[in-house]
Amino acid sequence: MLDRILKILNEFAGSYLPGVRVRLDKTLPRGAGGQSDIERNVIELSPKQDVNADAIALGLSYAYRIGPKYRKMKLEKNEMLFLTLLHEIAHFKIRERVPKFYLKLSEELKNRGGVSRDEIPIIERYIRRRKGEPEESWKLRIADFESWLVLGETITNHMKVENWAIEEFEKKRRAIRKSLLTAGIGLE
Repeated sequence: MLDRILKILNEFAGSYLPGVRVRLDKTLPRGAGGQSDIERNVIELSPKQDVNADAIALGLSYAYRIGPKYRKMKLEKNEMLFLTLLHEIAHFKIRERVPKFYLKLSEELKNRGGVSRDEIPIIERYIRRRKGEPEESWKLRIADFESWLVLGETITNHMKVENWAIEEFEKKRRAIRKSLLTAGIGLE
């Protein structure tokens, strides 16, 4: 049955990204539903997707509960594979535009020996609070930089990726269910 699901997942991904390969990988870190390797044109998905009432809470939105597209959905196990796949596809389609000063600030922090509590004033000097900007927005911009520095992706970009995946899943859900049933695979 996994072979049939993998075939459907590859066909589905190919309709968005010709040439991309989808693999099922049981060794992905705990909590990781999938990962993208843009250079190798590969998407790896965990065959054991976490399906619960908050299944839609991929990535950072689960932690931050931000973004206009966050909502709870009841998903079946095989549907979750497709939602995670769409999330990983979005990493290929939505390229991050990193502000130039992120690179400069990153270099300065590396030259100082890394990031510690002592560097917070340096970060705040580069990411100044705009006149009239709420403190919460300013702190989110700082967290965005820190996320990019530590994880290689800003919170803002990850939300764009996630929102695209959710919208796309909602558009394709009926077709996904039909392709699974046609292949003789239940939704589980």
